[in-house]
Amino acid sequence: MVVPPGPGLPATFVAAIGVFRETLRRVPPWLLFSGADQFVKPVTNNFAFPAVTLPSRVTVQQDTVGGVPGEWHIPEDANSHVDNLLVWAHGGGFMFCSPGTHRLFLSRVAERSQCAIFCPNYRKPPKHPFPEPLSDVWKSYEVLRSRNTQQDVYVGGDSAGGNLALEVARRACAEQVSTHLQKVAGVLLLSPWVDLADNTSDSWFQYEEVDFLPRQQARAVAKIYASTWPLEDPAISPVRHETWPSNFPPVHLEYGGSEVFRDQIERLVDAFRQNRVELSMHLEEGQIHCYPLLDFLAPQVPEMSEGFLSRTASFLNRRTFEKR
Repeated sequence: MVVPPGPGLPATFVAAIGVFRETLRRVPPWLLFSGADQFVKPVTNNFAFPAVTLPSRVTVQQDTVGGVPGEWHIPEDANSHVDNLLVWAHGGGFMFCSPGTHRLFLSRVAERSQCAIFCPNYRKPPKHPFPEPLSDVWKSYEVLRSRNTQQDVYVGGDSAGGNLALEVARRACAEQVSTHLQKVAGVLLLSPWVDLADNTSDSWFQYEEVDFLPRQQARAVAKIYASTWPLEDPAISPVRHETWPSNFPPVHLEYGGSEVFRDQIERLVDAFRQNRVELSMHLEEGQIHCYPLLDFLAPQVPEMSEGFLSRTASFLNRRTFEKR
């Protein structure tokens, strides 16, 4: 059964997503393997929102953290440098996008939460497959953690970036046991891609004409990222971890009710509950994959991302309020 677009979605938004979906479907998988660096990535990875589109009370700065280039999103409020930091792993199938593609989204999160955000431009396949993207996000987190021992450091990510954020948090839990460093303060996830071996669950077919992620191309991208590693390896597909650490940090998870990843995300929810991971979550019925990132396509409906921004700000400031 194919589900129609969610109620209340603007026709222009639905049409734009339809064009995006059909464009992605027309990218032959062989091109992803052989021509990503020459043809596809130069288009997707060099796009960036210009400064005039960003919130005026947020400064975007280029920086290198732990040898990894990236962008800071720094709110005007000086207290943002004191209370908390967020390391955000951008999505894009591990291969595509950049801090520039996520600049508007992250600036809005920084403005609302008054949280300073660093988005690393991690290395990408096919030249740099797993575990190199994960290693870069870890390096950024590790350096910021060591520099800011009095601050709460969160990790987060959308789509493939959510996958990386989960693995960084797991590693940080292990490091905490051996080094007694403060653990990740919390994990913020938006539509995380948590099972790269899955492309046959019901939600892939139920929402394929609503969401924009094409199944065959996603499978190809997964194989390029994993390289010689099996897709079923839990380090590649975090939902396949049999257990979660008892010291795993609190998680806030958001996803769309009509996204192709819905089934695997809900398996992650079940795993968190079974392992007693502290979890808050929000399912936006009728919405698609990473919809808050796409609300610029529907500026006439600001509430598309308003709830997400409000809930995210509450999560990122929960420990700040507890300290006061």
